[in-house]
Amino acid sequence: MIVTLQCYRCGAEYDYLGASPHPAQCQECGSRCVPPAGELTVTERSHWESANGLSKVWVAAVDERSRTFEFEVAAYGGRGKLVGLQVDGTSVNPQLDNTLETLPPAVLTALREMGVKHVDAGLPTQSS
Repeated sequence: MIVTLQCYRCGAEYDYLGASPHPAQCQECGSRCVPPAGELTVTERSHWESANGLSKVWVAAVDERSRTFEFEVAAYGGRGKLVGLQVDGTSVNPQLDNTLETLPPAVLTALREMGVKHVDAGLPTQSS
């Protein structure tokens, strides 16, 4: 299986060919701030909601290379927007990083279980 990866730090794009999870490190800059290696396992989740229905949802997960991922979603009425991401303690701004097109399935499942049915992950799409 070939997986195309893009580093969240330097933007380098490279292909990983193999059956096991990728090495969880950028080939160009050495950063561990790359997409999950294999499936994520949700380790923790929390939810805060204000009286007017605005809420924040946090989902923590670990990948198959023991890297931690923390997703922060701002939500209202079942719709959410990814507003924060940390990979192994390093912050990635999802509004500035076009590599985040969708969230991993385990994170989406956790968010749905907490009432967030639709999440915008990456940059807003440009209208023509």
